[in-house]
Amino acid sequence: MKRSRSPSPGFLAIKQHKPQHKPVFPTTCLTSDALEEHNHNTPSLPPCALLEMASVERAHSLSDIPIIPPPSTRSSQRSRSSSPIRPSDAQYRGGHLRRAKIFVGDEIPPSISHYADTSIFHNLAHHGNDHLHQVSEKLWRKSKELERNPSGEAEWTEALYAAINDLKPAGFEAVRNRDWRADLKPPVHNPRPTVPRKRSQLHRRLLQENAATDSLPPSPDSPPALPVFRLKDPRPDICVGLSDDTLAEALEPARGRDIAQSLLLDMQDISTLISDPHVTPLGLRFPFLIVEAKAGATGGNLYQAQNQAAVGGSAALLILQGLSDLRDLNGEPPDGAEASDGSGQKAAATSSKSNIVLNLAFSVTTEGPIHEFWLHFRMPEAGDFHMVCIGTWRTTLKDGSLNFLRHLSAVLKWGNGEFKDNLIGILQDL
Repeated sequence: MKRSRSPSPGFLAIKQHKPQHKPVFPTTCLTSDALEEHNHNTPSLPPCALLEMASVERAHSLSDIPIIPPPSTRSSQRSRSSSPIRPSDAQYRGGHLRRAKIFVGDEIPPSISHYADTSIFHNLAHHGNDHLHQVSEKLWRKSKELERNPSGEAEWTEALYAAINDLKPAGFEAVRNRDWRADLKPPVHNPRPTVPRKRSQLHRRLLQENAATDSLPPSPDSPPALPVFRLKDPRPDICVGLSDDTLAEALEPARGRDIAQSLLLDMQDISTLISDPHVTPLGLRFPFLIVEAKAGATGGNLYQAQNQAAVGGSAALLILQGLSDLRDLNGEPPDGAEASDGSGQKAAATSSKSNIVLNLAFSVTTEGPIHEFWLHFRMPEAGDFHMVCIGTWRTTLKDGSLNFLRHLSAVLKWGNGEFKDNLIGILQDL
C-alpha cells in the first residue's frame, strides 16, 4: 500500500496563486483639452537641464563627422611632402657641379701655370708701394675689429669691397650683390630614362587612366621619377670688370664714336655676345674677378663659397669663350697654325698667348678673415671647367693681409693690361 504524500505548503501556495491582471487605464483621445491637462500635470525641466541635454545630443551627432583641417593646413602639408629635398653642399658639388663638368681643386696645366707665374704674379715682391701698405693696414685693422664681434657676411664683404675700390685702376667697375643671367651657366647633364619608348608610353597611358578613374592601384613596377639637376644662378657678392665707357673710348679711334658706343649694346640685345652678365645691365663688361663671402658667425663656410664661385667663375669663362668664338669666325688663324717664316711663328705664339688670356678668370672666397684666391680655367680639349686655389691668407695677420692684397693688386693690374688689350684688339676687328 502506497503512502500518499501531502503537498508542501510552498507548492500549495503556488498552486493557489492566481495571476493578477494589470490594471488597464483608459485611453485618452488626443484633444486640446487633454494636451492642456497633460502639460498642467507634467512638471517642466529646469533650463540648465535642457541645455545639458541639447549639448549631449549635439556632441553625439557630430562624433561621426570627420575633422577636416583648413585648406591652408592641407596645402602646406602637401607642399612639404611633395617638395624636392634640397641637396647638401657636398651633394651639390659631387652631383650638380660634376654634371656640369665643373671641378674644384686640380692641377694647373703647365702652359697656364707658366703664363700665370711669368705674366701675372711675376712681380709680387715689388707690389708693395706705400699705397698698397696703407690699404693693407686698413684691411688688417678692420678685420681685427670684425673678428672681435659676431660679424656677418655683409660686414666682411664691405671691408673687402673697400680694399678693391682702393686698388682697382680707373675704368673698372665693381658691383655688389647683383643677379647674373641664368643662360650664362654651363649646361648640366641630366639622366635620361632607361625604359624603352613603347613601354614608357604604355606606362604613361596607364597612369592617365588611373588618375581618371582613381580605382586602379599603383603599379609596383612603375619607374621612379627622374632627378633633375640645376645649377644655382650666380649672384657674386662682388664682381669686377671693365666699364662700358672705357671700352667705348678705346674702340672709338678704330670704329668711330657711334659704333663704339653701341657695338656691345647691340651685340648683347641680339644675343650675339653677352658681355654684361647681369639680369639688369649695369655697364660692367667681361667680368674677370668675383668674390663670394661667408661668415662663420652666421653659419656660412668656405665650402659653400667655393661652390658658388665655381659656377660664377665658369660663367665668366663662357663670356670670354663667346668672344673667342667671334674672333675665330672673323677669320683669325687658329691656334698653332703652321707658318713658313718667322713672322708666322710669332703670330702663332701671339695667338696661343691670347687664347690663354681669354681662358682665365679669378675668384676670392672668404669665411670671415680667411681669404682664398682661386684661378679658373677651361680645358680646351675636354671643355671641363676647373678652379684651383693659388693661396690662402688670414687678414687679421699683417703679413697675411699684405700678401693677399699683393695677389689681388697683381690680378687687377693684369686686368688693366694684357687682359683689356686682348679684348679691345678683338673688338676692333669685329
